[in-house]
Amino acid sequence: MMVRFSDIINKRDDLGKNDAPIEIGIEEKKLWLSNSELFRMEGKRIPSKLSDEPIPDHTGPEIISSFEKLLKRALDIHDRVRSAQGISPSPILTDIHHIIENKLIDGLYEYAVSTRFEYDEMLIHNVTKTFVSLKIGKGMGYDTRQLLELGLAAFLENVGMCKIPDNILQKAKNLDKGEIEAIKKHPEASFQILSQMGKRYGWLADVALQIHERTDGSGYPKGLKGEEISELASIIGLVDTYVAMINERPYREKCVETDAVKFIIKETKKLFPVKILKIFLNQVSLFPVNTYIRLNNKSIGRVLSTNVNQPLRPTIEILYDGQGNRTETGASIRLTDNPLLHITETIHVKDLPS
Repeated sequence: MMVRFSDIINKRDDLGKNDAPIEIGIEEKKLWLSNSELFRMEGKRIPSKLSDEPIPDHTGPEIISSFEKLLKRALDIHDRVRSAQGISPSPILTDIHHIIENKLIDGLYEYAVSTRFEYDEMLIHNVTKTFVSLKIGKGMGYDTRQLLELGLAAFLENVGMCKIPDNILQKAKNLDKGEIEAIKKHPEASFQILSQMGKRYGWLADVALQIHERTDGSGYPKGLKGEEISELASIIGLVDTYVAMINERPYREKCVETDAVKFIIKETKKLFPVKILKIFLNQVSLFPVNTYIRLNNKSIGRVLSTNVNQPLRPTIEILYDGQGNRTETGASIRLTDNPLLHITETIHVKDLPS
């Protein structure tokens, strides 16, 4: 079914004559990650390749291509915001619509959360957050229009961070009080940037302003509570927390996905709506693809695929036997077919036997 973007984003307020956003024209510019000023700035890591982490076995070229395309969009927007140029949602909506219509959400979600990249952390965060948000929206039964709005909001809500100085974003130590306050102002910056897109996208600016609001009123910048907070903002706020935990930061290593999920279960019950938390737990596997685990027979393996009906019993590739010796064949086993075996713990990649 063809979806007109003008219908998707149409709200009661008409778009004024002078409100039309500037088109990005990314394809015509032939923008490549390695050519951007973002990666020629001092202190930035050059995004020359993927890391040596294994790619999920089911990942095809369309998944990788879609990921890279949205990553280029994120880079272009970053550069345009920093140079005070206008941005347009149209190319982003086109990409997200392709992802929805071609049923790529699940594949992109698994690829994003289970693959380590050497690109700029903020860009990876925004793209990964978009795919995880779409995964949650799918679980909530959102239709195409709702998924497009959710995906667009997840992708753009963080544009205010482009205004934060690099010396703060790349700081390898704990931030001081002034630096924390500077970062906490990014929702207002995002609101101002997105408000320039015109009245038709006023809802988008409002969502960006509410991402860090929490159900119990402990969030910022306005201390909103409960239903005062947009459902889209609550979804993206929860996903933002999760994605931040499972990715490395200059001042800490990433958390294992299982530990991040456990933290959210334990610590965020009062921060997000119960409905969204339940959908999150249903959609985000406790043992995502590429997670390293130890079985009760002391062998170590890597998760190859998950089982929605039995999330604690994924399919495992055995990498090390019970004595810590590397296996030659890398045999795979389905825990659903092996009732005597179960996962006892997750293992960080740096803790694998040498």
